[in-house]
Amino acid sequence: MKKWLTGLMVVGITVLLFGVMAVVVSTAEAGKPTIKHYGIVDLTGPYGILVPDLWEAMLDYYRLVNEQGGIDGYPVDLIWGETGNMMARTWSHYKKYKQSGAQLLWLASSPDGEALKSTLVKDKIFCTLNYGQSDPQLYPPAWTYIDGPSYGEGFGAFLKMAKAKWDKAGKKGTMKVGIIGPDTAYGRAALKPGQRFGKKIGVDVVGQEFVPVVPIDLTPQILRLKKKGVDWIWVQGLSQIATVFMKNMASLGLQGKIPVAGFWWVSGAEMLRRIGPNFSEGYIFNSYNYLPQVEKNHPGIKKCVQMRRKYHKKDPDEYCVRGVRAAQFVIELTRRTLKKYGYNGLTGQNYMSTMETFKNWKTPWDLGAPFDITPNDRRTAKKMLFYQVKKGKIVRYSDWIDAPHLYPDDMAKLFEK
Repeated sequence: MKKWLTGLMVVGITVLLFGVMAVVVSTAEAGKPTIKHYGIVDLTGPYGILVPDLWEAMLDYYRLVNEQGGIDGYPVDLIWGETGNMMARTWSHYKKYKQSGAQLLWLASSPDGEALKSTLVKDKIFCTLNYGQSDPQLYPPAWTYIDGPSYGEGFGAFLKMAKAKWDKAGKKGTMKVGIIGPDTAYGRAALKPGQRFGKKIGVDVVGQEFVPVVPIDLTPQILRLKKKGVDWIWVQGLSQIATVFMKNMASLGLQGKIPVAGFWWVSGAEMLRRIGPNFSEGYIFNSYNYLPQVEKNHPGIKKCVQMRRKYHKKDPDEYCVRGVRAAQFVIELTRRTLKKYGYNGLTGQNYMSTMETFKNWKTPWDLGAPFDITPNDRRTAKKMLFYQVKKGKIVRYSDWIDAPHLYPDDMAKLFEK
């Protein structure tokens, strides 16, 4: 009974935060059937501090599309379930959606994506985008696409940029980089691809210190990386890890002496919100979407501001922009599939067949890296920006950088001409 009540409370809180678990606000043409999309997401649990704004923004954009007439007159419904980062709930939602006839599925978790990969192929249900971007979902290619580059390739883009700066500065010897992150699907994602790419460009990725998802102190792990003589530390962990890590770096007197960079789930804005400017100073991170804190005058960012103020009376953060960018892509994918195959042709196979029609495509609001999809490649974007926390503000650290394609050696025949 206690577990049942706890589960009911979680669902109740989620509904209070987001409204009902479907988007049905439409001025679409009367009599046209509803297009149904499905989603599985973890809004509570250890990752609940990051995903809610992103998911809320997706729901907002679906709502906006319906208010403006739907997709060519068809209302579009996003039906979704929350997991609390519990795999049993993921499978429960998946089985329910399969029975409902799901053809298009959103995901927001690397563990979910890796667990469902072969089942999606067997059931012919298409995962149009997963916000969890671990490399094993990509190789060998299946029915799962990810929202942007992989975590490994985001790290590769960092190695590429840092090595260029190292060489330009005339530094001698081999640049050494250490990784810190949890022993999870996303936490492990940078290590092997990074080591392969590091060997190619002359960077020594010395290894990874594994840490708890929610740590208390990371001093021993930092000191072990320091002993290895690292020139950089890459954080492949979420903000629960990065905030403790940066505080420990400061207490050890290493802040600013060993530079730190991390991936897009731990943005500088998130660091500033959680630990303030002093501990966040110097932190570098990547992103494949623009940041409202930096590109505030960008026309697309202004539209995000208008939409979020309309529905929630608050301004968007970086996760909100990412959610809108992705939703705009999936709506356009649905529009193109509908146009070619008709309503009854909105199948997983036809959605996937339409993916490769996106060539350097910018979303209607141009919110970041273009969608550029090629055969066998399950990445939907291949460019990165880097930003830095500097004197309490976020500033651009780089222009767009091409993320290297870090497929395993035994997959080369799928991608090399």
